[in-house]
Amino acid sequence: MFVMGFLLLSGSFLGCFNNSKSNPYLPKNNQFSYPAQYIDIKKSLLSEGFEVCDTNYIIQYYNPERATYSKGKNGLRKFILSNYKNEGYSDSGYLNFRFIINCKGEAGCYVIHENDLDLMPKTFNKDLKQQLFELTAQLKKWNPNFTHDANRDSYMYISYRIENGEITEIIP
Repeated sequence: MFVMGFLLLSGSFLGCFNNSKSNPYLPKNNQFSYPAQYIDIKKSLLSEGFEVCDTNYIIQYYNPERATYSKGKNGLRKFILSNYKNEGYSDSGYLNFRFIINCKGEAGCYVIHENDLDLMPKTFNKDLKQQLFELTAQLKKWNPNFTHDANRDSYMYISYRIENGEITEIIP
């Protein structure tokens, strides 16, 4: 009985190990040079003149004293929704802006990701994308992330859920 259990357990382990090696959806060894949140400052938008306090230590926005917009989530939402104009756009999906908030509470180094409602890559109307980029970049005063007794640089994102050209949700 013991031998049968051992063989069954060993076979299961080997089957899982073999499947993980042949699974086309799993990354190969050393496929990623940077963590998922990484922003290449040289390729980002509005990076000229923007200073990161410590390029070797940029943390996530959600640490204990997380980075937040100075007027709060409702202030951010109010600003965006009161200034956004649907110019007859019919786009639907998620328009995502990732950026860095430095230790001084300044934002810069933006990258844009566009997805449909099923999270597949898509391209938004360029005017809609430009309008939301400009509005997002106008959010100037941020509360920087505070951890280990100091203000820190952090990665941040704002994701707009858009349905038929209307903003239906702002995340986070």
